[in-house]
Amino acid sequence: MEDEWTKVMWADRVVKFSYSDLPIGAAFMTAQIAGHEVVYSIISEQTERPFSRAGVERRFDHELRLLSN
Repeated sequence: MEDEWTKVMWADRVVKFSYSDLPIGAAFMTAQIAGHEVVYSIISEQTERPFSRAGVERRFDHELRLLSN
C-alpha cells in the first residue's frame, strides 16, 4: 500500500506525508513541512499494518511540533 497526502497543522503549517509498505514487512514513512528542504523519514517494523493516516501523523508529531514554533 502507498499513500501520500498533505495536511494543515498548527493553524498555518502545511505538511506533506507519505506512507509505503516495504517488501520486508516494514513501513516507510516521510513528513516534510512546506518550504523546508529537510524530509523526516522513518522505517518502522511496528506491527500496525497498514498504518492509518492518523498513525503516520502521530509518529512525526513531536519533531514537527518543535519545528513549527
